[in-house]
Amino acid sequence: MIDWFIVKMKREFGVEVRHEDVGYEAYEFYHDEVDELLIPVEHVEKLPNPMLFEALMYVDPKGHEWIAGLVVSEETRERLYEVWIKDGKRIGWAMYV
Repeated sequence: MIDWFIVKMKREFGVEVRHEDVGYEAYEFYHDEVDELLIPVEHVEKLPNPMLFEALMYVDPKGHEWIAGLVVSEETRERLYEVWIKDGKRIGWAMYV
């Protein structure tokens, strides 16, 4: 997952990221616990309940905080939803279900 984040940061945003600079956390959320910054309500309704949410984080040399959030299937590890946040603002998303 970290390699995917590094490749996407370079390809989509032109930002070089080193593997050791990426933070990773995983959470299990029920629909009523999901912040709308992460996933809008109309998207949450299409995702499993509860959902496995994986977050990859990076702070660039200019101090910008980048977060990629992925909802993945617990059984298959298939990507179901992707959200990108920069400095606390959603800058992109993709629904895969």
